[in-house]
Amino acid sequence: MVQSVDQVLAKFDDITARADRQLRELRQSDAGRAAARRMEARERSPWLTKLKRSGMAVAGVAVAALILAMIIGGIGIDGFILLVLALGAAALVPLFLPLRGAAKKEPEPTVDNIINAELGALPVRVERWLAARRHELPAPARIQVDELLLRLEILAPQLEKVEADAPVVTDARRLIGDELPRLVTSYVDVPLSYREVGGEADTKLREGLATISNELKRLSEQLARGDLDRLAIEGRFLEIKYKDGESAPGM
Repeated sequence: MVQSVDQVLAKFDDITARADRQLRELRQSDAGRAAARRMEARERSPWLTKLKRSGMAVAGVAVAALILAMIIGGIGIDGFILLVLALGAAALVPLFLPLRGAAKKEPEPTVDNIINAELGALPVRVERWLAARRHELPAPARIQVDELLLRLEILAPQLEKVEADAPVVTDARRLIGDELPRLVTSYVDVPLSYREVGGEADTKLREGLATISNELKRLSEQLARGDLDRLAIEGRFLEIKYKDGESAPGM
């Protein structure tokens, strides 16, 4: 049965409201806040390094100018102008120079090389790939993408601890490395004239993103439950070991 415009819009608004609510809840959770801090630190790191280099260069020029002024008894107006120019160059040039080792930086992720990543690196690689395509998606879907980026960041350290032959590995690889990129790529391949907000392509994209978000949440909870179970086993082992040890002398 063909849905009416009102039904489509109501469904559209429901998906939007649910995505916005889930993103807010995730950001407010302990895991979400920690993941957001890691993402921000990763983005700030290159610029912090460049700012440190800039500060060191400015300090070096200032010290050199001070020593020179002490030796020759002043630098004069011309020297002052040259000093200002040198300080400006020292401050700006390091900001635009590539960082050492930048040439060896990991190549930009593609659909083809994402799937071959090590399991622990897979979420971060997909994060980079997804963030680069966020602008190609409709504005409402970007809320869902922001949630997915956080969920992927939460999953990364969890998957690093998973054994290679664990049953969850296949599910994680298929969901993160195949189904998510394929969904986004399929949407981007649709001609622009068929990508109107609330249209069929938009609806299928957002329903797919919602499904993947739920599966990522389930996967993360499954891994967390495994950690809690292992902790409980270790706690029980220690309890038996040391309580039995304490009761032994009185027996």
